[in-house]
Amino acid sequence: MSSRTRLMTLLVAAAVAVVAAVIAVTVMLNRPAEAIRPDPVAATVPVALQAEGLPEDVTIGVVLTYGQSGEPGSEYNRAAQGAVVAAQRFRQGGASVALSAQNDRGTEDGARAVVQALAEQGVSGVVIATSGPQAQAAARAATELGLPAILPYVQPTEPAPSLWTTMPSGTSVEVALRTAVNGRSNVLLVNDDGTTSADVPIAQTLDLQDFDDVTGLAQEAAILTGDQQRAPDAPAGGSPGVAGSVDAVVVSAATPQRLARLVQALQSRNVSVPLILPDGATAPDFASALSDLDGTASGQLVGIAPSAGDSAALQQDAQGRGMSAFLSAVRLAAGDTDIKNLTGDAPFSADAWAADAVSHDAVVALVQAATLAGSGDPSEVGEALRSVSLGPGEGLAGPPLDFSRPEALTAKAMPVYASPQDLGLRPADEKAPRLVWVPAPAPTPSP
Repeated sequence: MSSRTRLMTLLVAAAVAVVAAVIAVTVMLNRPAEAIRPDPVAATVPVALQAEGLPEDVTIGVVLTYGQSGEPGSEYNRAAQGAVVAAQRFRQGGASVALSAQNDRGTEDGARAVVQALAEQGVSGVVIATSGPQAQAAARAATELGLPAILPYVQPTEPAPSLWTTMPSGTSVEVALRTAVNGRSNVLLVNDDGTTSADVPIAQTLDLQDFDDVTGLAQEAAILTGDQQRAPDAPAGGSPGVAGSVDAVVVSAATPQRLARLVQALQSRNVSVPLILPDGATAPDFASALSDLDGTASGQLVGIAPSAGDSAALQQDAQGRGMSAFLSAVRLAAGDTDIKNLTGDAPFSADAWAADAVSHDAVVALVQAATLAGSGDPSEVGEALRSVSLGPGEGLAGPPLDFSRPEALTAKAMPVYASPQDLGLRPADEKAPRLVWVPAPAPTPSP
């Protein structure tokens, strides 16, 4: 090879390397600053979870609230399909793990009844995949019956030795919320029977119950943000605020569906300031409802969560590889028509877009505890679970969990930003809403 040819070859190779580097930087979302840590979990292939020593016929109970019309607690039905993925991964590894899903009918009596039924079935533990009063009733019933229980979506009001939550702590959420509003001097609260935080400086409040409809509330909010003008003869809609003075809006509602309705209404009035959503925005039902209402997923929407969800799979660290393995398993399960959802009435693939890591990790934790105990007996499983900390190496998709404490999640909540980007990490589904949460807002395209 001549020196000229050799030189041209080197130049082409260098150019290819530069292009590859640019592509890598574009794809990665907010790469963590710390050094890459080694991790035993494969990055791009489904990972069969091992459970050597797990007794045969271990069953994990799952408490759900059925419903398709926004019934409180039902917003997590699709998210909880992550439990199916966990069971499938153990089966791939040769362990027999069964799931028993029960409908609490959205009532406290129903919750107590289904937990009693699960105990009579001989389950080793329970995932309480709902919220509201029925979730608390289920937790109390599990405690009374000696069943270890994990609540992925709510904090228990009555802590017990065999009761855990994998939600971020209230303090962590408050800190993240303050971070999200940091630097904002005039924050407006728009509320539809949601929870509010006393630690966030709210200058003004608009409550839906004080308006004839959500359109009127949104119009008043848009006037306060300076995105709409008040008619000269129109009275202020119950708000003493100065038009154009609001620089951020905290939006709170009782359910993800109602939250989506508020967000879409604000967007329809061209409200342009950040919309900060402290609770409910990361539930799949929020994404679905916002899509149905023709709302927009953009970096204007700021949620609060302990991790960035699917986009964590793009990180070059342990959690990134754990999430990548989980999403590979989601794709594999969605491609098998014999794999059904939790209730057995539809293929898993219908909800593959929504199956989340926290329900998956709750099942993984209970199964790993049963493996450690060498028993499916609930009391022994609970005792074993209290002694473990789990991470990606044990099959978790989300942040590490330490079950020596009732609030098992070790990660802190943080602001996350909505994006319509398709990361290509889940099975293609034209019916699925396009909304992912990322740890930093996507840059605005240049004109």
